[in-house]
Amino acid sequence: MSGFDPVRAAKELAWLKKNPEFRERPASLLEFLGEDYLNIESGVRETIKEILSEIIGHDVSGERLTAYSKALITGGIGIGKTTIASIVLPYLCHWVLCLKSPQEFLGLLPGSRIAFMQMSTSEEQAREVVFGDIKARIKHSPWFRDNAQIDPSFKNQIRFEGDIWILPGDSSETTFEGYNILGGIVDEMDSHKVTPNRDYAQAGYETIHARITSRFQERGFVLLIGQMKKADGFAARMFEEYQADPEAYTARLTIWESLGWHRFLNPDGTRDSFWYDTKRKSFVPKGIAEELETENLIEVPNVYRRDFENNPEKALRDLAGIPPAVGDPFIGLTHKIEEARDRWKARNSGLTTPVALDGKFEKWFTARDSLKRVMHIDIGYSPHGDAAGLAMGHVREVMDIDGERKPYIVFDMVMRVKAPPGREIMIGDLRRIVYHLRDDLGFRIKKVSLDGFQSTDTLQQLRKRRFETELVSVDRSMLPYSDLRDALYENRIEFPEYMVYMKHGDIKKVEIVYKELSELEDKGNKIDHPALGSKDVADAMAGVTYTLMGDRSYRRTVRDISSAPSALSATGTDGRMGLGAGPRMPALGNLPSLGAPPPPRMMPGIGVVRPPS
Repeated sequence: MSGFDPVRAAKELAWLKKNPEFRERPASLLEFLGEDYLNIESGVRETIKEILSEIIGHDVSGERLTAYSKALITGGIGIGKTTIASIVLPYLCHWVLCLKSPQEFLGLLPGSRIAFMQMSTSEEQAREVVFGDIKARIKHSPWFRDNAQIDPSFKNQIRFEGDIWILPGDSSETTFEGYNILGGIVDEMDSHKVTPNRDYAQAGYETIHARITSRFQERGFVLLIGQMKKADGFAARMFEEYQADPEAYTARLTIWESLGWHRFLNPDGTRDSFWYDTKRKSFVPKGIAEELETENLIEVPNVYRRDFENNPEKALRDLAGIPPAVGDPFIGLTHKIEEARDRWKARNSGLTTPVALDGKFEKWFTARDSLKRVMHIDIGYSPHGDAAGLAMGHVREVMDIDGERKPYIVFDMVMRVKAPPGREIMIGDLRRIVYHLRDDLGFRIKKVSLDGFQSTDTLQQLRKRRFETELVSVDRSMLPYSDLRDALYENRIEFPEYMVYMKHGDIKKVEIVYKELSELEDKGNKIDHPALGSKDVADAMAGVTYTLMGDRSYRRTVRDISSAPSALSATGTDGRMGLGAGPRMPALGNLPSLGAPPPPRMMPGIGVVRPPS
């Protein structure tokens, strides 16, 4: 124990005079780590001390426990997230236990329980990891030993005199019933169960946060910790939300930032490091990196170079704290998706996307060559509303890729049709879109493929209209998606940008092709979407790619090129879509305006399909 310090004693008396509700002044964060309290100061990294000081505050407040009411800490494995949690909860208890009457100060009735909750993926996990560290901190603390004894009869909880409790639990809402929660920790943010109907981390957090704010407003505190495992998960959503909240603190650390760069220096004092492009998954020479201004570049100690060479996705996630779009991404090079979209934009400079936000075709969208097209229709069934993806594409030219002749595929359009809540996708309406594209807009659609339940009737109806048809399953075989990924990686595919509202009533638009392709997960025997995601448009694109790759008849009227095209090198005679192989067509301004087609009608009883029960 430290000796008597008259200066410190005088400051403490002055503080207590200003805050008479306290029997003693709570420690500052650095004091709390010291020998009089937790006695762990020498073992805590400097970066962690800085983060804790920011969250709790450099000066002790007599009004609230922490400087921020919310905090989120994420990053690579081993950055110290559990250490932070095991310090924060004991500190919150320490602050409250310094009060003369905690219940009275917090506006509660005498005898009311004040709870600090620690939520993990399961109650067993909660007890064994963070809670175990919290209990060890308190058990070995001189201050708690002398001022706040633990009730020894409770092994799976910590109970102090005065009804101050620390409780571990899982993400079940019943875990938090009946408690006045003043502080809470959500551990392992992205490891909680997610189903199509419920995100358990989100539900548990909302319950804890609601109980804190309803009883204690900004005086309470909630901490979210854990690795960010996917770009659209709970952790990523909360990180974005917290960054915009002045009451919230956020930190995302790489393992080397947590350890400190002083551990990764050359003999001359310079950093022993390399530069890495997180988006392109590639190494960047130091001289070039220093000239570039992009948020995608990170500096990494050379000791981790082998990790980035062998498995960049894992290294980015586990060491740098940068998550992939999903847990096990099928398309790791997501920048290739953007490049394919940008090639379409460059080739069709000045044109809007073919399908407008309201689902209608733009007036300019008509056939301008006689190249054969392929369409694929995919219908997805969901308790949240059915959706269908449609795509139409053609082979623009044939490229030489390492001695193989492969098609360069252009998607003329992609479309998503979403049924209103409580309604079904009408297959007759989807067929009418196909008829309109051929009969009114002039596209030479040779084949239409489908993948879904009860497609027989639709295939028959299409054959009556002189379309070739085929059943192509993108769920039973991985080949369609493998073809699509190969085309992306080899820079021989392009598609238009397409923005949609994911659900009826949404106010935020989503670039659906990028979202669905980047979120595809490799399940080993199939390609799937996340629990709360979709892949209707992606399925349609995979179906089209599969047919164009496998049927050489679509390549007979197109030219060969020697290598992957640049944005404009493969354009036709006037630089626009589909003009190079067929006869020269009139300039865009001379084309007649056909107007947008009427929206699909919802006609009860026509072509309704449902999966078998």
